[in-house]
Amino acid sequence: MPAQDEADRPVPRLTVACRSFGMLGLQGMSLGLAGWTLRMADRLGPYVAGNTLNPVARKFALANMAAGALLMVAAGGAVAVRNRTNGLDLVHRASRRCAPLVLAGLLPLLLNWSLWVGSELSFLVMASLFGLGLAALMRVALSTPPVFATLPPAVARARDAILAEARRPWLPPTVVILGALGYALFFSIHTIANHYTLGTAAFDLGIENNLVWNAMHGGPLFKTSPLGGPLSTHLGYHQTYFAYLIGLPYLLAPVPQTLLVIQATLMGAAALPLYLLAKRRLGPGAACGIALAYLMYPPLHGSNLYDFHYLPFAPFFLWLTLYLLEQRRDRWAVVAVVLTLSVREDMSALLIILGGYLVLTGERPKAGLVVAAVGALYFAVVKMTLMPHFLGGQSSYIHQYKGLLAEGDAGYGGVLKTVFANPAFTLGSLLERDKIVYLLQIMAPLAFLPWRFPVGMLCCLPGFFFTLLSTQYPPLIQISFQYTAYWTSFLFIAVVAAVQRADAPSRARGRGRAWMTALVTCTLITSNQYGAILQQHTVRGGFGAYRFGHEEADHQRHRDLYALVAQVPPRAKIVASESLVAHVSSRPDAYTLRIGVFDAEYLLAWIPPRGDETGNVVEALTNQRFGVVERRGDFVLARRGHPDGGNAAVLAAIPR
Repeated sequence: MPAQDEADRPVPRLTVACRSFGMLGLQGMSLGLAGWTLRMADRLGPYVAGNTLNPVARKFALANMAAGALLMVAAGGAVAVRNRTNGLDLVHRASRRCAPLVLAGLLPLLLNWSLWVGSELSFLVMASLFGLGLAALMRVALSTPPVFATLPPAVARARDAILAEARRPWLPPTVVILGALGYALFFSIHTIANHYTLGTAAFDLGIENNLVWNAMHGGPLFKTSPLGGPLSTHLGYHQTYFAYLIGLPYLLAPVPQTLLVIQATLMGAAALPLYLLAKRRLGPGAACGIALAYLMYPPLHGSNLYDFHYLPFAPFFLWLTLYLLEQRRDRWAVVAVVLTLSVREDMSALLIILGGYLVLTGERPKAGLVVAAVGALYFAVVKMTLMPHFLGGQSSYIHQYKGLLAEGDAGYGGVLKTVFANPAFTLGSLLERDKIVYLLQIMAPLAFLPWRFPVGMLCCLPGFFFTLLSTQYPPLIQISFQYTAYWTSFLFIAVVAAVQRADAPSRARGRGRAWMTALVTCTLITSNQYGAILQQHTVRGGFGAYRFGHEEADHQRHRDLYALVAQVPPRAKIVASESLVAHVSSRPDAYTLRIGVFDAEYLLAWIPPRGDETGNVVEALTNQRFGVVERRGDFVLARRGHPDGGNAAVLAAIPR
């Protein structure tokens, strides 16, 4: 007689009892810890940071956990004794259905943002383990039959009414549209406010605003004077033909604030093609959840808060292209590909990955090969050939990867030679604390779903090559910069594919719902710590903490600045402090004092100036015939050829 398969063997009742009451005990301990943590909110900081807590309070923590365990076990025992025929079965099912409660004790800690300031790695490791554990425990809960076969009539009616409302076909897309609009409004308001309080800079809002203004007023191709003077062009650094398209609405209000609104709107609008992509594969409910998770994704927020850039537009156009290709709307897909290429030259590399995804998943392999070929051709012609021509044969931004360039090598080809020919050295460059923190900030909100199947690795390639391979260039490995778009653009595609695979008939019951629960929960936890919507104490934008709100000093400073700006003719050439250039960049020429004065007619400086601006300000007021026109508050306006009677007082206020 063949041996009975172990999976089919009946489990001894003693084993069932131990499993059930053991699970209930763990759940009770966790709930007890959660209750104690909530009561100790004001004293948790020193306890978590230095394990400092008086002995009585520490005993209370253990007592709460023990009491919770005893209560849960006692409740289970009462059910088992009262129902002698199937009581143990009821307890077993209840313990499994409530399996996620094992993690309840960690939630108050993870949702207390103040505990983790300066302890990013600890938070991210705990959040990652929480997400992985939640996915596994949710699978246990969802694979277990309900505790009760029937519900009381009133409860059943209420449940059915709620489900009927939730299943209305108009509800999920409406929620996503409202979410996208809310995102656009929130980030438009706050980025404009940051500009108002002088939180933007020549690099990069001033550069991009000047470029679009010149594009719409007949200037040379990609002219942007803040980058390097009156003849400066962006041609060798970025080729953003999309500037001519956004220039059309920009003409209605040719100011930097318009670019900030366009950026927030397109970043929020990316939730719509993502929803359509996910709906086709997963249904409207899961698609709505994934789209909202995107809108709450912390790396998205950080990139939106740092001035204006084209790279964060990548998700919208790549997801739109993928959706149109999967729907076989090829003519519109061609338009989407052209628009994607117009955004920035490195969008061509992302199209190669998108094409590879279509090939490897079998969605549309022929179309994928065409898209990948178009991307590769554009990358070779524009990025590798045309752009170096404008930089005297040098590759733009290669300094960001100089640690991977061997002696005698130059350009991105040299970087790739090191990556493929010397993987041991490359791995050493990756194993840095800051890169590990960055990678966890990218992946923990998604509960590591993109890594659960092979094609997810393909979706990580842009982020790996463009950010993790960088050496000694911190912005590429911080979620407060635009470079997170290299990850965002593909990781959410991978999430959709992962949940679809989890829901396949051959997979365990409830696997997809378990992963979705983990995704949504981890996104909320990490967004509470690093995002901009749930709390604004820890979010970063660009190089530092992002400042929300205004003070009276901000309003006065703004009035002083614009009283001086009003005295500068609209097309006059002006040089200004780094943090003032964006405010005067809607003109043919606006330079930053950190680089040089050039042929400026006016000088607008924040006194005292930054260290890298001091020399140019002093030189202008002493040897370049600039005379102070007016000083208001922190700012000075000077004009070339103006009498220099007020120069001495300003120079005396500049430390040297």
